[in-house]
Amino acid sequence: MNKNILSAGLYALLFLVAQLPSADACTLWGATGARTRSGGTLIAKNRDKEPSQHGELRIVTRKGRRFLGLYYTGADRRRVIAGGINARGLCVLGASAGSVPRQKRNTGGQGLSEHILTSFDSVDAVLKNQKIFADTHPIFYIIGDRSKIATVEVAPGGKFSVRSTDNGFLCHTNHYIGERLLRANEKIGTSSLARLKRIRQLMTTHASPFTLDDFKTFSEDGHGGPDRSIWRTGSTPERERTLATWIVSIPRNDSPTLYVKLANIGEPERTYNLNLDSSFWAEHTRSGPLHGNALTVGAR
Repeated sequence: MNKNILSAGLYALLFLVAQLPSADACTLWGATGARTRSGGTLIAKNRDKEPSQHGELRIVTRKGRRFLGLYYTGADRRRVIAGGINARGLCVLGASAGSVPRQKRNTGGQGLSEHILTSFDSVDAVLKNQKIFADTHPIFYIIGDRSKIATVEVAPGGKFSVRSTDNGFLCHTNHYIGERLLRANEKIGTSSLARLKRIRQLMTTHASPFTLDDFKTFSEDGHGGPDRSIWRTGSTPERERTLATWIVSIPRNDSPTLYVKLANIGEPERTYNLNLDSSFWAEHTRSGPLHGNALTVGAR
């Protein structure tokens, strides 16, 4: 092949990627087994969206099962779940498939986070029923319990790919990285590439087993500047930025501990440290938002 043609093609590809605006960005990461200090699982998400979105924690009861979810409400007042954990200790977090056009991202079935939280108790149970992912829209998930984590990539047309580990770490941003679905990427944002590279670097170079505090440090990393960091501040008031951090520690033989930071625009930043033990679930039996006295423990 002519070298000039090849160089021109590579330049055009790099130009296309560099000019692509970010879309519905999030960063997902998790670790389990010997890679965590507790021997259990750590699983995390930074939620990035346009500033108009407002986040809150909500208790939800459906089909006789309860979960704690991070929900967002936009200008259209439609409430969307960003992730959650159920009373059995199963956590699921989602991220947009920003490397495919918005029209394709909105084609397919409804999101599965609430279904997973009200239907399954473990990662293995989800993976035994993984055909459910063929019936949803393009999206990425990370799922974790006390002994395993998995990432699921859902592409247009009901195609999906699963990776799991019981002794290692996984991470994801907003484009397809599984070999089977690489062709599903139509345009990869520079922010997605930069954040994936950075979270991989942080996790790979961290020699000792991870702690929840380590994951907090990762969540606040600003290495890539206002638009390409794990914690994004946005280069203009209208640009997407990080609106929340969700980190849960699920030890092998103890109740989960949840850390949440909400950075709603126009409100003071709030952080919560919650022990999701049996008394927490016994106290919070009604569906609805958690606010006021409901979050006195660990809130500031």
